[in-house]
Amino acid sequence: METICISLGGSIISRKNGINVGYVRRLYRLLKNYKNTSKFVIVVGGGYTSKLYVQSSKQIIKNNLILDEIAISITRINAMILKDMLSELNVYPNIVTDLDELRAASHNSGIVVMGGLLPGISTDSVTVLACEVVNSKTLINVSTEAYVYDRHPSEPGARRLEYLTHDQLIKLASRLDPREARSNFIFDLVASKLAKRSNIEIRFVNDKMDELRFAIEGKHHRGSTVKRV
Repeated sequence: METICISLGGSIISRKNGINVGYVRRLYRLLKNYKNTSKFVIVVGGGYTSKLYVQSSKQIIKNNLILDEIAISITRINAMILKDMLSELNVYPNIVTDLDELRAASHNSGIVVMGGLLPGISTDSVTVLACEVVNSKTLINVSTEAYVYDRHPSEPGARRLEYLTHDQLIKLASRLDPREARSNFIFDLVASKLAKRSNIEIRFVNDKMDELRFAIEGKHHRGSTVKRV
């Protein structure tokens, strides 16, 4: 049975007014359709809550490692909420906190939910590592923006890229990812390099459930794709 790893951006699940319950309910209905055909590892980001805590903590905490640990804790809270809302779909009962546990959990569970793992390593990077652990060649990145751009999207003349290579993604991440807590480049530099070494295809989608369905099924979707070679 194929395993697909999903990097679920915190901006999708954690909003200013709390957890995006409507999205999680729609996600449940979608994933229910694949319970006999696919397995999933879902890595959840921190979102608005992480942004709020990290940015305010910077006023009194100057250690980036501690700021990362705060963000990781929040990703795991978000993951706990998601796991509980998907509980009827053969979800592993705990939030996975290391790769050895993931290796064991993935054998008997249809869905495994995780948050962050290590300071300095984003949930995008965790998702790539999850792909390597479960031998998956498909990673779906869900965020508010479905496309990778050749520069920051707010800059005049920014051009979205429908297809790109791992090397192109690495080049962009090298320029645009500062490697700080709450960095906002669509896919960080470490994750980009890890994806290249294992030749993992990355499909970017927004919060539209139909687009996620197309990406899961390998159909054309609105969003960038980093193609395997």
